[in-house]
Amino acid sequence: MEKIDLILTGVSAICTFLSGFGAYKSVRYFRKSKQLTIYAKTNVAYTEIQTIKSTMIELLKLSNKKQGRGTNLSQQIGKNGELIKRCIENIRDHLPVEKCAEIQELLDHEKTKVEEYIDSFITGNVLIEEKLMIDDDFNNCQQVFGQIQTSLKKYLEELAETLK
Repeated sequence: MEKIDLILTGVSAICTFLSGFGAYKSVRYFRKSKQLTIYAKTNVAYTEIQTIKSTMIELLKLSNKKQGRGTNLSQQIGKNGELIKRCIENIRDHLPVEKCAEIQELLDHEKTKVEEYIDSFITGNVLIEEKLMIDDDFNNCQQVFGQIQTSLKKYLEELAETLK
């Protein structure tokens, strides 16, 4: 009887060890999977900021474009403003809370409230005599979007290091 108890105790100890090892691997996999998900979502946010930057370039082109027949500058600028607004929301949706707060801080720039300025594209308030005027607010917005892009790129690099 004692031999059987000793064998069962040994089997039980081995099973306990294997269960603990499996739990350890499971937790490690979960953490890595979570980091990978954050990395993928941050990559989506980075793509969105690139879209914003290219849209700002399109707006810059529209400011120099002559009004042709059948074109509605206000409508084109409004669509670009809506695109930027959607991209900002997608960035917020894909980033962790602490990173989102950092982005919001950049958007609430001391000189230009970026989101209010983008809203003026949508409403058409940015147009002066049916022309888009490139002013300090526009340039400040471009700088803010550049800072956001740099911040996201740095964050992606940090995440990539943790995944190695």
